[in-house]
Amino acid sequence: NVYVRSKGKATLAAGMASFEHRLPAETTEAELLALVAALNDAVAVDGILVQLPLPAHIDERAVIAAIDPAKDVDGFHPVNAGRLVAGLDGFVP
Repeated sequence: NVYVRSKGKATLAAGMASFEHRLPAETTEAELLALVAALNDAVAVDGILVQLPLPAHIDERAVIAAIDPAKDVDGFHPVNAGRLVAGLDGFVP
């Protein structure tokens, strides 16, 4: 909780708007993927960060892959990670 709270404070200190979606542990993978899709489509959202680890019933790789690479704040999306490893420009953490 302290770590997540400090990220929110740092974002605000940098002059960016920050908001979070605290979902219950029972949230289904489909529900989380739907939220990621909505955030991908939201023009007002420039970056998405999914706090890991996720509950065991949710496939982290599927969730990370669902994030628009241009909004992948952590740089975990396969496109961003691949570009980083290859020494190419890209959205990196």
